[in-house]
Amino acid sequence: MFGSRVEHETLLKLTPQLPPQRFIYRFRSRLDAAQVRYRTAAQTEFNLTEAIDQLRDFLGVIGLVALLLGGIGVASGVNAFVMRKIDTVAILRCLGATSGQVLGIYLVQAAAMGLVGAAAGALFGIVLQLALPGVLSDFLPVDVSVSVEPTAVGMGLLVGLWVALVFALRPLVALRNVSPLQTLRRESDADALRGASFDPIRVLIALGIALSIVGLGVARAENPRQGLAFSAAIALAIALLFGAATALSSVARRVVRPSWPFVLRQGVASLYRPGNQTRAVVLALGFGVFLMSTIYQVQRNLLRSVSVKLDASRANVVFFDVQDDQGAPLEALIRSQGYTVVQRTPLVPMKIASINGVSSANIIGDTTRERRRAGWAMRREFRSTFRDALVPSERVTEGKFHTGGTPVASIPAVSVEKGVAEDLKLRIGDTITWDVQGVRVPTRVTSFREVNWTRFEPNFFVVFERRAIADAPKQFVLLADVRGPTAVARLQRDVVTRFPNVSSLDLTLIQQTVGRVLDRVTAAIRFLAGLSLALGVPVLFSAVSATRRERLREGVLLKVLGATRRQVGRIMLSEYLLLGALGSIVGIVLSVGGAWGLMRYVFKQPFVPAVLPALGVALAMIGVSVTIGLLTGRDVFRETPMAALREA
Repeated sequence: MFGSRVEHETLLKLTPQLPPQRFIYRFRSRLDAAQVRYRTAAQTEFNLTEAIDQLRDFLGVIGLVALLLGGIGVASGVNAFVMRKIDTVAILRCLGATSGQVLGIYLVQAAAMGLVGAAAGALFGIVLQLALPGVLSDFLPVDVSVSVEPTAVGMGLLVGLWVALVFALRPLVALRNVSPLQTLRRESDADALRGASFDPIRVLIALGIALSIVGLGVARAENPRQGLAFSAAIALAIALLFGAATALSSVARRVVRPSWPFVLRQGVASLYRPGNQTRAVVLALGFGVFLMSTIYQVQRNLLRSVSVKLDASRANVVFFDVQDDQGAPLEALIRSQGYTVVQRTPLVPMKIASINGVSSANIIGDTTRERRRAGWAMRREFRSTFRDALVPSERVTEGKFHTGGTPVASIPAVSVEKGVAEDLKLRIGDTITWDVQGVRVPTRVTSFREVNWTRFEPNFFVVFERRAIADAPKQFVLLADVRGPTAVARLQRDVVTRFPNVSSLDLTLIQQTVGRVLDRVTAAIRFLAGLSLALGVPVLFSAVSATRRERLREGVLLKVLGATRRQVGRIMLSEYLLLGALGSIVGIVLSVGGAWGLMRYVFKQPFVPAVLPALGVALAMIGVSVTIGLLTGRDVFRETPMAALREA
């Protein structure tokens, strides 16, 4: 019938009160029922949406990691604060203060410090927001107009205050257990703070911390399921770190021998002695390393995927209508002039002849609601290709993509884009017979694919197994990387002289724009990852230095008993070396699993572990923990035993 192949497009300009997403959500069912296809301006953007979406997701991960690192820093800092206030609390108890009053005093202090810290952080964030776009304008992937959002500032203040309070409560409630007798007899800090084996308040606080982490994860994730997965991964990491610390204490108790050198024996014994801080230090240090290394692993893999996109975007000339016998000579011509052929893709035109034995004419004529299929797909001429592997712009959503290993006697496999499959009401295992220029080619549907149509590379509704249509008459599309101010024009002249039927398109401006934006995305990812890693160093410092008071007392006692400064230093070195090694190695191992989960389920990209850099990070973190431990214990080396005993 005349006009049966005609398609119409309608362009709509929506008001700011009705954004495209809301419009589609409101009318999706009616559009689908009428078999009307739709797309927004964002969906038609050229190759950059995925990279910028990944930058957005990376920002979300950075935000969650920053909050968790802040929580660790607060808990470690308050723990060190509590250790210093044990004697003060004991005096207050002697003067008649109740445990509730003591807790209230220091809780108000923690809330005030949290509010001041959150306000300072919000102010610093506003300054950064106003200053960074101007400083980093050459690196940001998009143009940014800056304005202060009071709602966001208020939310930041509330979240900062809440994080400070909820993570500070657990060490603070231990002050209730300080006895007035602490003023008369000296107990270890751990013994002074130890209460009943089951403390319902501590259980409630632990539950509050867990719910806060879940809430933060859900708030920062795209959907509740993803947020719950974040929380479960964090809980698993904490459980494994706690188990590793417990195992270290148990192993240290069993392996230590009297024949060992004194300094090594004392250092190892510190891991299981009464009041040891093995679990606290390994948990804080290992969890900090886990978060920081996860960011590094994710950054490395994201940069690798962006590099792949940069490689794909380097094709700045497209040649099409290349005939079957012209593909190899044209490719040779391009390479002979010193240019690179980025991609050569075969195209085979065809139409659907039948589905499951029912001809296309009968399918089009069937108007029953249950069996009606998309007429546009039945009538259109598909330009398909053949290959036995996926490309980066697509992923399998159902079934298994063919790899060229099907038996020769079987029906060749075919993979269909999931939108077309839904319109045609296809299922895995259905058979489709294609009319390939008069030849009937039967195929079996083995997989459905999700295709990113915004990527700058040839994409297809249907991908055949190679043996199905490799011998069919075909054309090629060639993508080439041609550099030089006049190189494209000269190459186009040479090609049209030798192959008059071949058309070409110069995409240099588009290619430059793509490369420039992806370069900016790369710089932004590096900057955010570096900022996160830099923020983690103070957290490691507070985690290791939280036990400074106990280390000072132990060092003083050793010096009173005749140990030299050199021996005390070696004892501390061996202890911190073991703690740093365990926390760093377990954290690095956990980070590989965490980065794999983020890349697979959040960024939907393949994951390649960075083994050697991870080992380098582990060694660096061990060095940092040892250095911080020795720096926090420098008072032990500086003070005389008598002065240190009076101060302690």
